[in-house]
Amino acid sequence: MEKQNHNISIKELCQRLSVSEATGRNWMRLGKIVPDKELKGTPYFSEQYVRQILAQLQNEDAKELKNRRNKKYVSGASIYAGYLSKNSSNLTVVSRLVIAQNGQPPEEIVLREILAECALQLLEQALGKKFGFSENYLFYYRQGRINLGEYDGLLRDLLERDKGQKDFSSIAPQPLISEVQYCLKPGEDVLGMLYLSLKNLGLRKAFGAYYTPGDIVQRLLEDLQTEEVFLKGCPLKILDPCCGTGNFLLQLTRTRNIEELYGGDIDALAVQLARINLAIACPDAPVTLIRERIQVRDFLDIQRQERYDIILGNPPWGSFANLSRKQPLERLFFTGQSKEAYDLFLEKSFLSLRQGGIVAFVLPEAVLYVKSHQKIRMLMTRQSQIKSIHYLGNAFPKVQCPAVILKIQKTGKPLQTCGIKICCAQREFQIKSSRRVNAECFNFHMPDEEYEIFHKIESHQPAAFLKGQADFALGIVTGNNQRYIRKEQTAESEAVLKGSDIEKYYIRDGNQYLVYQPEQFQQTAPEQCYRAQEKLFYRFIGKNLVFAYDDRQRLSLNSCNILIPKIPGMEIKYILAVLNSRLAQFAYDGKFRSMKVLRSYLEQLPIPIISKEKQIEIILLTEQVMAAPDRESWDLCYQEADQKIASAFGLTEKEYLKICSLYPLRS
Repeated sequence: MEKQNHNISIKELCQRLSVSEATGRNWMRLGKIVPDKELKGTPYFSEQYVRQILAQLQNEDAKELKNRRNKKYVSGASIYAGYLSKNSSNLTVVSRLVIAQNGQPPEEIVLREILAECALQLLEQALGKKFGFSENYLFYYRQGRINLGEYDGLLRDLLERDKGQKDFSSIAPQPLISEVQYCLKPGEDVLGMLYLSLKNLGLRKAFGAYYTPGDIVQRLLEDLQTEEVFLKGCPLKILDPCCGTGNFLLQLTRTRNIEELYGGDIDALAVQLARINLAIACPDAPVTLIRERIQVRDFLDIQRQERYDIILGNPPWGSFANLSRKQPLERLFFTGQSKEAYDLFLEKSFLSLRQGGIVAFVLPEAVLYVKSHQKIRMLMTRQSQIKSIHYLGNAFPKVQCPAVILKIQKTGKPLQTCGIKICCAQREFQIKSSRRVNAECFNFHMPDEEYEIFHKIESHQPAAFLKGQADFALGIVTGNNQRYIRKEQTAESEAVLKGSDIEKYYIRDGNQYLVYQPEQFQQTAPEQCYRAQEKLFYRFIGKNLVFAYDDRQRLSLNSCNILIPKIPGMEIKYILAVLNSRLAQFAYDGKFRSMKVLRSYLEQLPIPIISKEKQIEIILLTEQVMAAPDRESWDLCYQEADQKIASAFGLTEKEYLKICSLYPLRS
């Protein structure tokens, strides 16, 4: 019998609730969660209490907790838009089935029946056989009236829930399972579309299961076809280590022999579907070969030491805590501390490639610049050559996370930038220069001409930096905005700003108020930061630098952070002008591509050291911008201040005009 009073630490509790440990400790401080006991001052929770909290979350209770969690516990079924072509006739079929479920994922036995009906119809079309039925394929299959020959085992695997259950042969199928008609289209993963759309959305998110839309699969494979290892025409070993239902392998069957293809996944049902997909795509291939090549397996098992020529796919985008609990992955992998599965998949891929082999993955763009992924970038700089990067933007339906296709060759030599192919923002180019590269950030989206300007700004002397010469403060986290934030002001309350209230040089009149009670809030900065005589507010969320000046001691929420510069000899409004300039934005984009303006990023931006007189010239223009009565006046003053900042950085007119072309004032 399972123990009900197992001592669960705050760290383990937070992992199971999918929140940070800091958030969990704040909840505990505010009484939102209560430990069952303390041992030597350390709080512990019982298994029963943890299950109670999880049940509340899954049943839409505990709203105060839900607003600080990730989306792991979102549930239900939904169309996985973008996976198939918009013109696919199968989209209508899948939509009907999802709608029929009333937004709820079906029980697994029903899900398997839906998938089996689809598989039978597609097999009939692929094999060129006529089973003699127009519908109810699964019903007739269970009666033994459809002979699949060697493919029968694949259907039996899919219907494994039939084992040990009552006789299904006389049970009429559900109409919505049996009446729909599927159409076989080469390379189209209808089974994957069905599986994703009907699978519990919460499980998909928890495991980072974002199957790759067909157009992205095609783009990755087309780029891969240009590689020398492909062009030689020799037999290859090609692995998709997280194959899901096999969409990458399915496309590869058009150009590669099935003997060259290997796939694995920890999702057993997905593997069963991948096998059926390959059987449909390659009807002449022995089923025994398909079973041998497509297996349920954990790619992160370090005891497996196979070697491949090409490793490709879309590894999970979530924490590896959900993928494997058999091994202490944090200690087994150099990149284990990142907690991200795709870092581990990249590291294991380097270990599993032959020298000269290629890895091509669809990954979050964050792998190129976010600090937590620095170790995987370190591995890349030491032993590989980046062949190409395709910046995709938000490529996955309803997933606000920019993606890239990253193609890397294992060379065993230090990374060189010369020759890297870049595709981004409607333009393609090849880097032809040797650039300084370190693991702190991989940002290659600039062509050589722009990079020279960026390097000139980044290395400008004399320059000062905010690191160690400024106070940074986070806005208030109330822990319950519904309770503390009001739309109307009272005698006790005061305005509190959010990120959207901040524009360059300008603060909108906010429409939110609160009574400042720091002891009641989840998180606050020291009050002197909010009450400083002069400070800068800036938007925390967003890709643009947006700063405004405040001398009214106003409060802000955590989407609106605070900067109080303390650089000797530099006026705050001069620093404001530099940070709001197009040059600062250009330098920021040249080094970081983030949807969060982090303190560590701002601390690395150079601020040119100029005389007091030149500062005053820029400050006067800054004040005119702040007081501009209309757009035309604002633009003129901003442009003049911007030109003076460009001069302070030592840019030529041509270089400055290039930056202006990249960052027009307003559209």
